[in-house]
Amino acid sequence: MNYLIRLVDNEEFPEEQCRLIEQRYDRALIHQLGSPEQVAQARRAWVQAKTREDEATGPDLSMEEKQAIVRWERAEAAARLLAFEGYSGALEDLYIEVQVTLAG
Repeated sequence: MNYLIRLVDNEEFPEEQCRLIEQRYDRALIHQLGSPEQVAQARRAWVQAKTREDEATGPDLSMEEKQAIVRWERAEAAARLLAFEGYSGALEDLYIEVQVTLAG
């Protein structure tokens, strides 16, 4: 696997439940995107496209970059819902970090 998933700044869940949330999130991303390699590839493409978007002074993003942003954000939103299924608190207060190598 070319990435690491981690529930960040968590004070609400015990360690075992954190690992379960992270595993469910990972499985949901794989289900949405196809494989662990495709998860890493989609995350890298999203990071690169968002970086270009932030640096762009006009509508400089290609259709492929726009699609990369939409693809990752849809998969990530679905994964969050599945990872926190049954949780009744505010999801916007919870952050799951996906760290991926930017090379290859």
